[in-house]
Amino acid sequence: MPYCTIVEFEWDDTFDHEAFARTVGAGGDELPAGCLSRISGIDAAGARMIEVWRSGEDARAFAEQSKPFLEGAELPVPSRVAGFELTSYIVA
Repeated sequence: MPYCTIVEFEWDDTFDHEAFARTVGAGGDELPAGCLSRISGIDAAGARMIEVWRSGEDARAFAEQSKPFLEGAELPVPSRVAGFELTSYIVA
């Protein structure tokens, strides 16, 4: 069943937004295996990453695979992390 993850970061205007964008964009335009879509946005208050996965297992596998990279990155602690199975996923 498709699975959605949401990760949000909050910061003040002293945070380096460009460095954050480079860090989270390091993977380029390729989606990781099992990821169906990715939506991200950065503004003065923070950032949001929303991903839809083929399954919760795919989302967990990616989280485990990216753990070493994230531990070495200078990212703020997320203010919110959520995951849930989808009841609807419609794309135009």
